[in-house]
Amino acid sequence: MVTGFVTALVLAVLTALVPATAASAASVVVTGKISGPTTIVAGGTTTVAATYTKGGAKVPKATVELQKYSAGRWIDAAPVSIVNGSGSRLIYPKGTTSYRIRNYDSSAVSSTFKVTQAPSGFTIHGSGYGHGVGMAQYGAYQLARTKHSSATILRVYYPGTAVSRLTTPTDIAVQVFGPEPYGYAPGRYSDEKTSTSVTISGGGWRLRSASGSTLASGTGSTTIQLSTTSTRVTAKVGSRTYSDSLLRIHWSGTRYYATSGSKAIATVAGAQGTYRNGRFTIRPRSGKVNVVNDVLLNTEYLYGIAEMPSSWGTSSLSALAAQAITARSYAMTKAWKSACACNVVDDVRDQNYTGWRKEGEGTSGYYGKIWVHAVDATALGRTAAKALTYRGAPVVAHYFSSSGGRTVNSQDAWASTIPFEQSVDDHWSLEAPGNSMASWTRTLSQSSARTLFGLADVKRVWVSKTSSGGTMLALTAESAAGSRRTISGKSDALRSTVGAATTEGNLPAAWIRSIG
Repeated sequence: MVTGFVTALVLAVLTALVPATAASAASVVVTGKISGPTTIVAGGTTTVAATYTKGGAKVPKATVELQKYSAGRWIDAAPVSIVNGSGSRLIYPKGTTSYRIRNYDSSAVSSTFKVTQAPSGFTIHGSGYGHGVGMAQYGAYQLARTKHSSATILRVYYPGTAVSRLTTPTDIAVQVFGPEPYGYAPGRYSDEKTSTSVTISGGGWRLRSASGSTLASGTGSTTIQLSTTSTRVTAKVGSRTYSDSLLRIHWSGTRYYATSGSKAIATVAGAQGTYRNGRFTIRPRSGKVNVVNDVLLNTEYLYGIAEMPSSWGTSSLSALAAQAITARSYAMTKAWKSACACNVVDDVRDQNYTGWRKEGEGTSGYYGKIWVHAVDATALGRTAAKALTYRGAPVVAHYFSSSGGRTVNSQDAWASTIPFEQSVDDHWSLEAPGNSMASWTRTLSQSSARTLFGLADVKRVWVSKTSSGGTMLALTAESAAGSRRTISGKSDALRSTVGAATTEGNLPAAWIRSIG
């Protein structure tokens, strides 16, 4: 009887205990999630949050284990302290990692959660330099090196055009210092100053009024201080001051003054060039000092165009002659503008003009003489010269440094369709010696990529649309979660947009080979 009673008692106890144990295990719940960023960059941190309840009640104090999935199995990563049912821990993921929370006392585990590691940045691999429309200067150089003529070079890059002998304007007015005439942000290119100075050295000079009377003159190195109001310009020479609506400065050795005298050099404080030819005409424009160099278009202006290395003409003048013809053609189309009292400005808004700095380049002007020789070979006098024409009229001939293998349709780079500026093969640029921009890289940080594309994170970026010339027309980015954003536009505008986002602050060209 005793034995049977004990056996029955044990069975009763066991029967009571088994469902209680199962119920206890089932009532243990652990959860886990990433409460910080779910996507980080290399070396970044984030936070794991965990909860632990038992029978629906928060566990006052305990420890659960954060596990990570590695090499095909779950391994312990770090303990997480639980207080009043919850806890958190800062973690340092090494790459994209899956996690879970485990309670060893009950073997309860949470669902899996993941941290994604996005690239810290992207390297943009590209080629070429410039907008890509018209003549590639390095390509022209390579064509010249392989014995092609200037006419052939121009036919290659401007299909449908001809090199013609035209009557040309005698003079051209070049703004070398002054306010913005084209609508760019003031100061980006322009000189928004109410004062500057002109220095004449190596010869004589004179200051003349608007009516042409001589106000002052002298020899030797002299500095003339210039300032303006809204309607008048003032020149101070020593202790004397002169004011008029317009002033002109002449120097010796020019067609304006003492032609057979010493060849003086003029400089303008803040201007990029030095000047031996022509004269300065100074006016007030928008309350700012405006200095214009009046020179002969066919020769003096082109002598100062600093757009192609003069050394490229040591073995053949073809590339330099092609440059001279395109520069002349461009200048011939530029009308006089009241905003600057000029036809052209002296930088990339039109053509880079540095005057005597280009013409006198090299020891004893060695390289400058090569360039002058190339210009003279295309000039037929003061009012006649070779120009690039389309259907008989001179053209605005665009040019740039080098391409990524093809030039670009004008309508793909900008907006207007120019029939003689359509995409052509330009393997010549990539073959030219000394072309440091045949291959280049730029860096786009993760932070900049997020801002550029408007994504929470960026996992990868690629060129999703190209022009027939190979330049980007659209870039697409994808986030770790699979969201995609595309930015698009004309290739030159897109180059500016993407370039501004890079660490370097610029993109040399829109030919993109890869982004990784």
